[in-house]
Amino acid sequence: MVEEDRILWKAFLERERQHEIDRKEIELIARLHAELYRHKYEEPCTCNGSIYRKWISEINKIYEAQKSV
Repeated sequence: MVEEDRILWKAFLERERQHEIDRKEIELIARLHAELYRHKYEEPCTCNGSIYRKWISEINKIYEAQKSV
């Protein structure tokens, strides 16, 4: 995760409305997950929040690991 992505992810984690994600945040989550887990970019349907919760958790693992380095 490059520095710019860490800044964007930190802002995402500190957003005011934690229970909602907007269009830009969906794109950020999808892009970061695709880059970090080396898969094709895709935006899962927002009707099922469990996929986004899982992806956010997986991105957080990498973010936290790099933050402590």
